[in-house]
Amino acid sequence: MSPAAWIALAFLLVALAGSVAFAALRGLRVWRSFRAFSTTTGAALDSVMRTASAAEEHAASLAAGAERLARANEHLQSSLAELGLLRDAAGEARASVARLRGAVPRK
Repeated sequence: MSPAAWIALAFLLVALAGSVAFAALRGLRVWRSFRAFSTTTGAALDSVMRTASAAEEHAASLAAGAERLARANEHLQSSLAELGLLRDAAGEARASVARLRGAVPRK
């Protein structure tokens, strides 16, 4: 074989080895990027799930608080109605006392 053929064959082998090495390095870089991305994505999803769980707990406590507030409001309304009755009764008692005091002579 002529020296030109050997040089061409050597160039071909070097070019082939360089191409394979370049492709392998790029593939390794892509694999590392993918792993880093999946790790970051997994951590972000875990964070989102924890936040969603906390929000769900807050919503449940809010619902319980709203229920408790409704019961307290009903109790307040009944207490206000009772207070109105007591005020009316006290007003009637004052009016009776005022009438009696008016009937009693003063000095």
